[in-house]
Amino acid sequence: MPCISVIVPTYNVLPYLDRSMTSLLGQTHRDLDILLIDDGATDGCAARCDAYARQDPRVRVVHQPNGGLSAARNTGLDHAVGDFVAFLDPDDYADPHMLERLLTTLTQAQADTCFCRYYDVSADGSVRLAPEDYARSLYTGAEIDQLLLGMVGSRPHHPYDVEIGMSVWKGLYSLPILRAHHIRFLSEREYLSEDLLFHLDYLAHAGAVAIVPEPLYYYCQNPASLTGVYRADRFAREKRFYEKVSAELALRFPPEVYRPRLDKAFLGRVRRCIAQEAAHNKNSLRNIAAICRDPLVQAVLRELDESQLPRLKRVLHWAIQHHCALFLYEAFRLR
Repeated sequence: MPCISVIVPTYNVLPYLDRSMTSLLGQTHRDLDILLIDDGATDGCAARCDAYARQDPRVRVVHQPNGGLSAARNTGLDHAVGDFVAFLDPDDYADPHMLERLLTTLTQAQADTCFCRYYDVSADGSVRLAPEDYARSLYTGAEIDQLLLGMVGSRPHHPYDVEIGMSVWKGLYSLPILRAHHIRFLSEREYLSEDLLFHLDYLAHAGAVAIVPEPLYYYCQNPASLTGVYRADRFAREKRFYEKVSAELALRFPPEVYRPRLDKAFLGRVRRCIAQEAAHNKNSLRNIAAICRDPLVQAVLRELDESQLPRLKRVLHWAIQHHCALFLYEAFRLR
């Protein structure tokens, strides 16, 4: 039976750790190598991880100084011994059949990689199926490029900014591919959405990607997580991420293939930056005005075909293009 190494980075998530570990230790696929990477936690997580290692021989703990999510995942990759690698964020949890279903589907399809769908769990506990638009149950050859482009952004008519979620926690990955091509996570402290950058590298070497149509992972909205906290440098990091992804895609695709998707997704990120400024910053009007004036934002707005976007997005983009900071502030405060 193939062994799966499951990498769980932990940093100050003690209130959630038992829930995630219960879901992991209860997996119907039993041949697991569970790697708890203590990233310098200060809330008791380290001791709790050690307790799990004493209770179950499948659990190993690595303690390291705080280096961030990507550094913790890379440490996990260094220590992984399984045939495949999966990831679990410690404030989320998995269906008990998740790893078995991923492995069975991958094996039957003779694939080296497998993704499932997932649920969004809001802070109040409500659960909804995350919208994803997989075109097929198995991607091979050039079809994998379409899967990747769906993670980069969506086509003009699509109602969402991306078609397929980019997070690694819904996947099963070949450890031999990861090792052979030295695939690592770039730091989330430098680039947002390090998972997309990981997939840009990994999917270039995958031979076949199978899809499980059922949602088997529960992504929990945590206000204290990396994605939930206001950061003053978020917009600067979004621009850096856009430029990095654009440079990577330019090596593989002509501009007309990737730019409309990337630009559409980037403007969605710009709107989220404005929303965070409106909600959390006393200097929000000044910062929103600076975002509107940014040359990259203005250039992307000039290039994007907005004819098939929903009316609300077109209005917001018009306001950004015309530097209507007060309108944007009020609009996002009301949402």
